[in-house]
Amino acid sequence: MNNLNLSTLGQNEQSLDVIYGPIQPELLREEVLADLLEASARRTPQHVALIFGERQISYGELDQQADQVASALISAGVRPGDIVGLWLPRGIELLVMQAGIAKAGAAWLPLDQDTPVERLQICLDDASAVGLVSCDALMPVLADTGLKVWTAEHLLRPTDAALVRRSGVLPDHPAYVIYTSGSTGKPKGILISQRSICHFLRSENAILGIRASDRVYQGFSVAFDMSFEEIWIAYLVGATLWIGPKETSGDPETLPRLLNEQRISVLHAVPTLLALFSEDVPGLRLINLGGEMCPESLVDRWATPNRQMFNTYGPTEATVSASLARLSRGRPVSIGTPLPNYGLLVIANDPAVGSTLAPSLLPRGEVGELCIIGPGLAEGYLGRPDLTQEKFLPNPWSTGYHDARLYRTGDLARIDDDGQVQCLGRADDQVKIRGFRVELGEIESLLAQQPCVGTVAVLLRNEAGVDQLIAYLVSDTSTPSAFTSQLRKTLQAQLPPYMVPGHFELLDSMPRLTSGKIDRKTLKARPLTVEAKAASAESDAALA
Repeated sequence: MNNLNLSTLGQNEQSLDVIYGPIQPELLREEVLADLLEASARRTPQHVALIFGERQISYGELDQQADQVASALISAGVRPGDIVGLWLPRGIELLVMQAGIAKAGAAWLPLDQDTPVERLQICLDDASAVGLVSCDALMPVLADTGLKVWTAEHLLRPTDAALVRRSGVLPDHPAYVIYTSGSTGKPKGILISQRSICHFLRSENAILGIRASDRVYQGFSVAFDMSFEEIWIAYLVGATLWIGPKETSGDPETLPRLLNEQRISVLHAVPTLLALFSEDVPGLRLINLGGEMCPESLVDRWATPNRQMFNTYGPTEATVSASLARLSRGRPVSIGTPLPNYGLLVIANDPAVGSTLAPSLLPRGEVGELCIIGPGLAEGYLGRPDLTQEKFLPNPWSTGYHDARLYRTGDLARIDDDGQVQCLGRADDQVKIRGFRVELGEIESLLAQQPCVGTVAVLLRNEAGVDQLIAYLVSDTSTPSAFTSQLRKTLQAQLPPYMVPGHFELLDSMPRLTSGKIDRKTLKARPLTVEAKAASAESDAALA
């Protein structure tokens, strides 16, 4: 199938409604992530790999330190296919540990530094992780968890022992596990293979064209898979990563100034952050946006003749991204066309699809559920065969070229006559905030478990140009201020910061449709109280 000629697909009328990216079989290789880093380290060992504050290390040093970490993990019993948690503050050590896990042949399960220990333990237990890589500073809060913990300080301790190298690592072994919000109140794990992530890095960079001379900003949490675009595409080509300090990662005043000072040439970002930048960054030759819808006003401001600007789209289940659009002034913003070796199609949006109903392919111009095909699809959800069967379906329109299955994204979309895909929002209640995927049902489920809480609804609202979560509650509490303060503390102890609503709006009754369901449109149109707007602003500042 490497010689597949997509022009022949026109013989099948239905296939005209499935769009494909360029077929580039050379991007599909028998390799693992560690191979990519090692190749750059051999090619340019003296080139700067990582910068954080006043520190920097070269590719040779990064590779050497990661070898030491890998050797220690292998000696401790870590094997190919094992899952290892990763929980450290931002900095060089975090990325060295990540590379070390990869070089051991294991898969990392990344957790944001602000993740509550309770949620961390739920994810690690669910994934059957063999242990957690952390650091001395976080050991006090891990003391009572019973987890096997390796600290960065211990793994990097000098030793005279001969290095133990990985063996038996295959492209089909897992590379990482990402946990996303689950509608039942329990997060769900998505496992991506070495083959899939390596192909994605080569496929996307075949379009982006990031090169060794670039200085790339690393700002995303490693718990968010857009960070892999920053980190591992840089490793693939041997570029320099500048790791931004946590306190400035969401600061629209300080961050652009630092990007100018650091001569950053490549920026991966969510549109919300870029929209808030207080000044231009003339040295940026490439901006890659993703994680949420991109407004046209952003293109008008940032797209220049000397700068490439892209809009990428894709869920974690399809390995970071699956499509890409080149953005330019005066042209509508879309999610573009599939990356090399990927495909997109739209099916009728029916809840029975995947259970009692086969998917029905829609022609161009009609709105339905967007589906993804290609070598980047995950195997499914860890320990959730029911959900895997619902979301990953056999592809009735397969050409035989890495497209035997399709993934149902849950996004509404249409394919225009020119082959550009327009994404029209969620078909369910999953949203994105600051690039993180959030099931509103998970927050609602947790709130509904709290004392004095009756009916509850959580919505994403845009206030003053910033997306914010608002919780609407029916409660019989006699002390509203103390009540909402306690709710916030409870959620902060169990959820990541981006999932904690900025405001709790107390209602006498919940508006409902004739069907009896909550009328979410009425809630969304309801004016917020002055207190709500103030609280949302404070919450946004705390998360920045």
